[in-house]
Amino acid sequence: HMASVDGPLSTICDPTAPFGKYLALENTAVPCFAYSGLRECVKDAACAWSEEMLRCVASPCQQHCAEKECTNDTVNSCQWDADTCVSTPEIVDPCSHTTEAGCYMETAAACEWSCLTASCAPVRCPGSDEPSCVENPGCVWEEGVCSTAKCAYPTDAECAADGLCEWADGACTIRETGKCGKYTTEEQCSTDPDCHFDALACPAMCVERPPACSENDDSCACNQLDNCFWKEGAAECVEGGYVSCPTLDLVVLFDGSGSMLKQFGHHPQGYAALMATLREWVGTLPLSGETADAPSSTPTQKVRVAFVQYSGTYDGKKAQVAPMGPGIAGGRLSGDKDELLADLDWHAENHMAK
Repeated sequence: HMASVDGPLSTICDPTAPFGKYLALENTAVPCFAYSGLRECVKDAACAWSEEMLRCVASPCQQHCAEKECTNDTVNSCQWDADTCVSTPEIVDPCSHTTEAGCYMETAAACEWSCLTASCAPVRCPGSDEPSCVENPGCVWEEGVCSTAKCAYPTDAECAADGLCEWADGACTIRETGKCGKYTTEEQCSTDPDCHFDALACPAMCVERPPACSENDDSCACNQLDNCFWKEGAAECVEGGYVSCPTLDLVVLFDGSGSMLKQFGHHPQGYAALMATLREWVGTLPLSGETADAPSSTPTQKVRVAFVQYSGTYDGKKAQVAPMGPGIAGGRLSGDKDELLADLDWHAENHMAK
């Protein structure tokens, strides 16, 4: 019995692999798994798209070896072709996925998922700059991203279906819900420390942030919160995932390239989503409280963090950190929440690719 070989050696003739693409013969059969999208997959009569596995797989028609058995399989649209049972080739809309995950796989086709209708469709506002964006009805250019105008619904029924909107005086307007409802984009929302952008809500919206574990100095109040744990020895409330943290220094390198300006899943712009995520993460960490200019202390079982933005070469540099100054970490290790948030505010305004 011989074990299978994994890694680069097993892909030397795979036309989709880093080395195989230089060695593989042209105009030969392509394995189904090599097709990355729905449209390319179903053009191949030997393949079928699996929405459950989100990949191209061998057509179930390949299991039929007799013509009658093949042509009787109408469920899989099988047909007999030159002594082989194959699927009927299709030309399909690449945005015809029935799942959200499948919809966002079609990056080349620019598809987006509507949580209101539970359907996948072409991106409604595809403009890459302000002029090409606003020429599309119902589209607005906000913070470097072309997006659908909020609450631009023509009817009361459509307006009412969107939790962000309300019908008043014959028009659909944005509903202000609490302190955070006034923010209409993820980037605006992330600048308010009391707010959190809920990308999984339908529709995505800015909501009030739940209290952080570290804001509780009472064991009873701490234990009443989800995922919070009271550390008796340290007499502090921490996130459950950080209970066993040693004294820890973390340097976080994050992508500042132009690819981060694209849509990432639920988020209209990847870089804004990253900044929001890092801000929230800082709020959950068991930070040491030490400022960036403080000397190294004895072990604390707490955390210090530094942030570095990197990319290809922009203006002669491949990486950058925030400038040093009062109240800002300046790319140095810090256990002070305000300093770290000040660093992230600077990075949000100084995306290398902008």
